[in-house]
Amino acid sequence: MSTRPPAPPAIVEDHGLPLRSLQRPDQLRALAHPRRLQIMDLLIAEGPLTASECAAALGDSAASCSYHLRQLARFGFVEEAEGGHGRSRPWRWVALGTRIDAGDSPAERSAAEALEAVVEAGKIDRIRAYQQHRSSEPWRTSASSSSWSIRMTEAELQGLSSSIAALLAPLQQRTFAGEAPEGSRVVDVLAYLMPRPDRHAAEGPTTDDEPAAEAPGGDGQTHA
Repeated sequence: MSTRPPAPPAIVEDHGLPLRSLQRPDQLRALAHPRRLQIMDLLIAEGPLTASECAAALGDSAASCSYHLRQLARFGFVEEAEGGHGRSRPWRWVALGTRIDAGDSPAERSAAEALEAVVEAGKIDRIRAYQQHRSSEPWRTSASSSSWSIRMTEAELQGLSSSIAALLAPLQQRTFAGEAPEGSRVVDVLAYLMPRPDRHAAEGPTTDDEPAAEAPGGDGQTHA
């Protein structure tokens, strides 16, 4: 059996941001575990932490967190920080974004779908966690939530997605570099641009008049 370390993900760039391009099934599976994503989020928010500190924050055992940290390190998602040894050594997040670029083979698609399911479940957990403490959140008047249903072309959809990424990229790059200003906090920005299934696509064009766009459907709530 080979003892060579696994191939690290390729590094690509999008809007000036360095991203890991996850393509191989082993790379995708390495991240497809809820606890590992929680550990990554914790290291991003709180800086270098030991396995014991991760365990205390997540309600897990030090042995479990140590195992997950080692698996994340094998693929370059985290790395050892200075100081400590054994389970008392601190770990830090490697400041790169992540993109799923799996191919079409059954193994790649299966691994990508498993990771995507874990990521989506984590997003829902973040929303629910915020809702539970929203009333006591001091930044609640600055947070927001909105829902829009807009008719647009595919080119407009691509342009909108690119514009949002271009707006957020400098702030994300600053976060990667550890240069956020005094008083800053980690803010979750969750954006979904999802074309609805077209029930009438197979029926051909219709002559019915339809509105060009629906009014924005903001729900008045203050969750990010």
